Amino acid sequence: MARECRASESHRATASLSHCFTASWHESVVLQEAYVVRELNAIVVQTVRSSVRSRVFHVLFALILLAVFLLPLTVSGDGTARGQLQISLTYSLGVVVALISTCTLWLSCGVLAREIESYSIHMVVTKPVPRWKVWLGKWLGVFLMESLTLLVSAAIILALVRFRVARGDFSTEEMARLNAEVLVGRRVFEPDIPDFTQLARQEYENRLKAGTLDARHNPQFVMEEMLRQVKAKSTEVPPNTTRFWRFSHVRVADPEERMSLRYRFYVGSTSRSSQRMTQGLWVVRDPTSKEKAGFAAAPVQTMGGNFNELQLRGSAVDLDDNTVIIGYSNEGPQGDTSLIFQHGDGPMLLVRVTGFLSNYIRSMVLAVFQLAFLAALGCTVGAAFSTPVAVFVAVSYLVIGMFVQAAVKAPLTNEFGEYQYKNVGERVLHYIALTVRKVIVSVDDFDATSDLAGGRLVEWARVGTALLGLVVLRGGIMAALGMWILTRREVGLEIRR
Repeated sequence: MARECRASESHRATASLSHCFTASWHESVVLQEAYVVRELNAIVVQTVRSSVRSRVFHVLFALILLAVFLLPLTVSGDGTARGQLQISLTYSLGVVVALISTCTLWLSCGVLAREIESYSIHMVVTKPVPRWKVWLGKWLGVFLMESLTLLVSAAIILALVRFRVARGDFSTEEMARLNAEVLVGRRVFEPDIPDFTQLARQEYENRLKAGTLDARHNPQFVMEEMLRQVKAKSTEVPPNTTRFWRFSHVRVADPEERMSLRYRFYVGSTSRSSQRMTQGLWVVRDPTSKEKAGFAAAPVQTMGGNFNELQLRGSAVDLDDNTVIIGYSNEGPQGDTSLIFQHGDGPMLLVRVTGFLSNYIRSMVLAVFQLAFLAALGCTVGAAFSTPVAVFVAVSYLVIGMFVQAAVKAPLTNEFGEYQYKNVGERVLHYIALTVRKVIVSVDDFDATSDLAGGRLVEWARVGTALLGLVVLRGGIMAALGMWILTRREVGLEIRR
């Protein structure tokens, strides 16, 4: 009995000791997490305070205030409500995002470099604070401060632009066009592109069977020429003919909802000086018609070389396969003149997906991602170099990104966006530019201002791609590099000059 009592007491003592150890461990973890957060908060607050004291920040902040409050109220468009809003959004948002990006890059380049040069960082690194946490705190301080500035500026610009449009003396028709084409987020659907290679091969086989080809012809050369002819024909609508386009995967929330058909064609040639007014007929297949080829017609009078939009009903979508078939009949009084629809100029369908506010928020999210990357870039080069050198390296990185972007778009393209190389050297240089483009970031890729002003939807897929590609992947690599550089740098060897 005594032995059992002693065993029971020993078990209770062990359990009590284990409980105390577990509680102590949990308490230690909580205290450690609180200490980590406290350290990070202290670095963030100190970063914001030192940034606000910068004279360059004062100048840029004053310019940002002027752009936020003056541009939306002073920039004028073509006199219409649509033009007013588009110009105001394009200029005011573009200038503000550019100024805030510049401010972000400048502050992040100097926030670490200045503290290393002035020996202020010694007060931090001598404490039990890992240097990666110092880098992270500096980045967070700049990023949070500039992101808040951007979001507040964007809210003020939106309010001022809407206020100016509301106070404008615009007609009901202009306001309806504004709501249909700008104050909306519309998904763009492009027509299906046929298999031109297959069409050219069929044409070649038909001519071969008909015996119209020279017996000594070069099959490869003839195929290439037929492919070029087939592609050229696909962009033209000869006189007294009708050209059809098929749109797939089109979905509308309501058959009574309106869709927009956006298009631009050229009369005779793509020369702007030779364009004139012409008449034609848009035909839209009616899937509810009892006739197999039932079409509804919409006569239009259009100036060649200009973008136009035609409103269609959502009932044009065939709910069985989510397709829309649209054709243009070239039956105007322009004589024996063909119409040219270049690739990229339409026709394209724009279907409403969301409202303007949601689209506005998505574009601002992309701008915030851009600030996150710029802050990471600046903090990384600031951890490695002095302030002037860090600014030079960061700006050089962005300039290289601009040149690479220009090099990617440099080769000539045909009507279908396919590159046409002049020689082997141009092809090699273009492939090099495409490879470098995977590493170097061009911030223009994440500017959604033009899409916002045009009423085009900023897709969540685009936002997700920017988050993964710009912030997580490239920004993460940049952050890891910056933390490693700051950890390895001998700050005690810095000599004040």
